[in-house]
Amino acid sequence: MAHNQKMLEENPDWAGKIRIIGLSIDQDKEKLKSHVEAKGWGKVEHFFRGKSDASEVYGVRGVPHVMLIDKTGKIVFKGHPANRPDLKGDMEKLANGEMPEGLGGAAGGAGGAGDSKSNTTLSLDDCLKEADVFKNETQDKLLADKEAYAGMPRAFCVLTINA
Repeated sequence: MAHNQKMLEENPDWAGKIRIIGLSIDQDKEKLKSHVEAKGWGKVEHFFRGKSDASEVYGVRGVPHVMLIDKTGKIVFKGHPANRPDLKGDMEKLANGEMPEGLGGAAGGAGGAGDSKSNTTLSLDDCLKEADVFKNETQDKLLADKEAYAGMPRAFCVLTINA
């Protein structure tokens, strides 16, 4: 959140074009409010999720989590911010009506290097077939060959289906 606050402070020209919204997963609204005030994170718009199902609806599985939304309201990326090499540049391109490199297909991900299916739009049937292939063939190969994933920042793989 401090990084988000700093980006907004350093880019006053974003006013009216780029919004950074924090959706709190905290359990107590008053603690959230006092924490935000104490940290001076006033430029970021903060919303309290409370008991809503927003995390489930948008597929949020951990924090930090970012969603980039284009001018039409379409989610063009969602995931860990580290999966976008130039998040600030992505935001500026979207604000100018441009699509950042590697985005524009299915919402949700910047797959790993060499991931030819990242951001590919598939029919639901094709997507489910891909999930079955991964479940029944690919995951066993990956788990058997530890060298194949030794360089990954985390030793797990996530396959998501949005339908």
